[in-house]
Amino acid sequence: MKTVKNTISIICAILLFSLLAACNGKTAGIRDDVEVSDLSASVAAALNEKDTLVSVPETFFSGAMKMDVSDYEGFDVKINSHGVNIDEYGIFKAADSSQVASLEQALNDYLKLRKDTWMVEYMPEEYPKLENAEVKIVGNYAMYAILSDDSKKAAFDAFEKSLTA
Repeated sequence: MKTVKNTISIICAILLFSLLAACNGKTAGIRDDVEVSDLSASVAAALNEKDTLVSVPETFFSGAMKMDVSDYEGFDVKINSHGVNIDEYGIFKAADSSQVASLEQALNDYLKLRKDTWMVEYMPEEYPKLENAEVKIVGNYAMYAILSDDSKKAAFDAFEKSLTA
């Protein structure tokens, strides 16, 4: 009987250790020391953009995005300044992990606002970018992208790769 109890105890300990290791693996290997400007530069390089996307002034956040970014550790939103498209992406760093969920919600709210205010007759060929816009979370960082599917994949890949230790 004592051997059975010891065996069960050992099995429980192994299972508990495995469970803890699996939970820790979610953020293991994710960097938290990357400047948002460096992330944005990596994404811009992946998109092969040549100064067509420019960073917006801080007033854009409170005006167009309806966001107070003063609590975030870093942020950069780039929008198209040349040509006729709605290409846009934004990268934000939460001050800590407790802000990530509210940051993700704020970005999803912004994308919803953009969809709700879209005029169908205005560049209908661009609407799929907005309709398929996404938010991606990696550690304390969040990125949204209003881009073509191929560009969005390249942007998110560069974002994730830059944050992998």
